[in-house]
Amino acid sequence: MKPILEVQHIRKKFSRNSNAHLSYGIRDLFQEILGRTDNGQLREDEFWAVDDVSFHLYPGDSIALIGRNGSGKSTLLKMINGLIKPDGGRIEVHGAIQALINLGAGFNFSLSGRDNIYTSAALMGLTRKETEEQMESIIEFSEIEEFIDSPVGNYSSGMKARLGFSVAINLRPQILLIDEILSVGDAAFQNKCFVKMHELKKSGVTIVLVTHSYTHVVQICEQAIWLHKGKVMRFGPSKETVQAYLDFLSEEQVDRVTKLNQLKSDNQQSMEKKRTAEVNLFGAIYNDFDRIDEVEVELLVDGVPVDSFPTHSSVEIHYRFHIVDRVTDLNVSLVFCTPDGKAVSAISTLNGDLLKSVHDGVVDCSVTIPDFNLCPGEYVLLMPVHEGKSYLYRDKVKEFVVTGPGRLTWHLLDFQYDYQVRCEKLA
Repeated sequence: MKPILEVQHIRKKFSRNSNAHLSYGIRDLFQEILGRTDNGQLREDEFWAVDDVSFHLYPGDSIALIGRNGSGKSTLLKMINGLIKPDGGRIEVHGAIQALINLGAGFNFSLSGRDNIYTSAALMGLTRKETEEQMESIIEFSEIEEFIDSPVGNYSSGMKARLGFSVAINLRPQILLIDEILSVGDAAFQNKCFVKMHELKKSGVTIVLVTHSYTHVVQICEQAIWLHKGKVMRFGPSKETVQAYLDFLSEEQVDRVTKLNQLKSDNQQSMEKKRTAEVNLFGAIYNDFDRIDEVEVELLVDGVPVDSFPTHSSVEIHYRFHIVDRVTDLNVSLVFCTPDGKAVSAISTLNGDLLKSVHDGVVDCSVTIPDFNLCPGEYVLLMPVHEGKSYLYRDKVKEFVVTGPGRLTWHLLDFQYDYQVRCEKLA
């Protein structure tokens, strides 16, 4: 069987200087007109955005491109789609491509949603009759039936995205290119999209996916390519490739901390030693990943923030954080520990799948413990945040003190109890 998509030793260079980039582009155009080939050398301020990438796909194959921003993923996808010309190598496409690089892009905002469906289908090579056969399915899938005859310019960004996704996957291309657009709609709509994509795969559609959601990678793609500064770091089964990339990020974080430690003053180093001790006590700390920030946590009794309260109080734990992109398998845990690192108890949104699919923005949650029955003492609150099994964040977020109930207590839990004592004198 012949591959439907062949990418052979593809290279693409860009300039860090916008003026130089324009100048080089004009010069390269004239060189091409004169029949002179690029010698493959980098000029001043240039770098390889994609450097010697090769793979081939057959009908029904699916592959993910993963890596940090600027690693070359989207550039490679645009070269496959024909939007950017490679500076080296060859791309052979043996099928109709539908690209979801920017949902809604290519729509004529003055036309209605229905007319834009006809236009998109015509660009895919479908006749009007063929489009009309798919029209009902496209409109129904997009869930914007009420507005389908309104100008697309009046649509919200979410409505444009729904329509774009619906058009792309219902016109049944042979190759589907997807770039960071799987956060369309609510959880129910996303689930419908996933089901549809699996149907497309089974029917022989080839999928190339770019995403930072590693849950999507494993769910949708059998293979993955990890790109770093334009080069292939690993190419293989998606689960193993994702794990290798996450291990790299963790090691890089450790290296970054080590280098920072070397530059710190004695006082700062002392603080880092304390932090290291905390890591040893409470496990791995992940607090500078780039997908979660602005973490805030407070304990409240009767609506008032506190750092100390009596045992058996009704305690509300309020936390909020900013998440910078779509997460489809989000879980937050609250782990109560002693100062020496012993875990006492935990609360998790896994019970009831309370979060799961969350848009980018602010996550704001409260949980109330009506009878906080830890014994008097000092405690630490850890907050791990997961996407699937991968950490997005894990750190010590609060230290607090539980005060006594006015009677003797031992160990960690203070049960409420009622003694009944009966003593009888022996005859």
